[in-house]
Amino acid sequence: MVNTYSTDLAELATWQVFCVVASLSLFASWLFKVAYGTDVPKIKGIPELPKAIPFYGHLKFLGSDHPSAFQEFYRENKYEVLQAKLGNRRILVVNSYEAAQDFFVRNASATIDRPLFYTFHSVVSKTQGGTVGTAPWNESTKRMRTAIGALMTRPAIQRSAPMLDIETSALVNDIFACAAHGASEVDPRIFFQRQALNLTLMWCYARSVSSARTKIALNDRTVRDDWLNELFQKVVDAVSAGRKSDCISAGLLKDTSGTKLTEAEIKSINVSFVSGGFETLATSANACISWLSTDEGQLMQEKAFQDILKHHGSTEAAWDECVLEEKSPYVIALVREGLRYYCPIPLLPPRQTMKPFTWRGIEIPKGLTVHINTQSVNHDAVCYGPDAHLFRPERWLEDGIHTVKQPGPPYQYSYGAGSRMCPAVAISNRLLYATYVRLIVHFHIKASIDALPNVDYIHFNEDRSVQSALSKRFKIKLERRRYVTSLEMCIERSRKATRGLYE
Repeated sequence: MVNTYSTDLAELATWQVFCVVASLSLFASWLFKVAYGTDVPKIKGIPELPKAIPFYGHLKFLGSDHPSAFQEFYRENKYEVLQAKLGNRRILVVNSYEAAQDFFVRNASATIDRPLFYTFHSVVSKTQGGTVGTAPWNESTKRMRTAIGALMTRPAIQRSAPMLDIETSALVNDIFACAAHGASEVDPRIFFQRQALNLTLMWCYARSVSSARTKIALNDRTVRDDWLNELFQKVVDAVSAGRKSDCISAGLLKDTSGTKLTEAEIKSINVSFVSGGFETLATSANACISWLSTDEGQLMQEKAFQDILKHHGSTEAAWDECVLEEKSPYVIALVREGLRYYCPIPLLPPRQTMKPFTWRGIEIPKGLTVHINTQSVNHDAVCYGPDAHLFRPERWLEDGIHTVKQPGPPYQYSYGAGSRMCPAVAISNRLLYATYVRLIVHFHIKASIDALPNVDYIHFNEDRSVQSALSKRFKIKLERRRYVTSLEMCIERSRKATRGLYE
């Protein structure tokens, strides 16, 4: 008689061993995929960073300053485009100007999309909504981009001149008053931050804020969210009651075209202007002024001053005209060089390929995350010459002082490029131009002895581990120029011209 009990036990044991082995194999396969796999397979023909480790990919290798790590690898190995693994996400990083033109200008339709990130899109942007610039490419984003484009026309920028007038005038007045009319040194950073924030609030809500409330809003997200909701609701109430409200929100709320935006989309546009303008404009202005305050910057200030007088005619005319027209080639070059040299966002928010395309014989797949290393692109010696590491506005001038050179858009990549380029380029440049003109025609800007600026294009940044740059603490001293029109007279003229603009 066969011992069926023993046979059953043996079969059960065999089955259990098989199940354990199969489970372990599946677990090992899953663990290997999580540890080493990526959302997009490795791209043949594009170099990959070394020293990837399981689960982290290249995060440990890159350290806390990703733009500088990629830039250094490009300089050492001449790899214009690199691929890397950030966790389980495969990315491409574009480091040269020519490669950036290939990816984002010549193949703009293929790189028009944006990837979704849980932390940014579901947590950080949960309360006020994401910005237009970081939204994936869909019908809603198309409508918002179209609306913004209509708001950034040349006539619209000219209509914004009173806003530029009052904010640049307020900046000059307040920073000089805080400096005890030249007797003391002052940290200018908060003044440029307030200027950028106030201007974007005027565009979006027809409101400005006090200095105290600005500081609170900058440091507390809850206060910021309540504040922006309150400002938007005031515009909604004004439109509903038929009261005049000359701002972006009011214009979009009253739009009767077939592409009328939802309130959520209008809020997204507002947040785009407030956050984008605050980051780019304040950082660029602070960094450029810090350079002008140095010994080398004194000569640049004098060149700019003489060029302003030549093209505007007088200090009074320069004060009045700078918010309407950019006449001085040297100051235009100064604005452009400041944006090139000091990147407000060293590694721009990533794009995502919307369709496959071929780059130099290499197949770039759909759904791939692509970063612009602005810091590297803006200092590419192949494009800007062997002195790309130097701050030199003259590189944008034909003969050193007179005619602005046109090397071709986008000149530098601080605003991005292609179909997802910042749409507020023209008005942002106008604000920077007006700010520099009004400061330079009235003051010699000099560096502090005790709080010298760090003017290195990498190390000027207070915290290189975060996305947006902020100048390290520095102070300046303002010495009034002799034999120029009274500053007080110019400020009073601006005050009268813009009376009633703010509520």
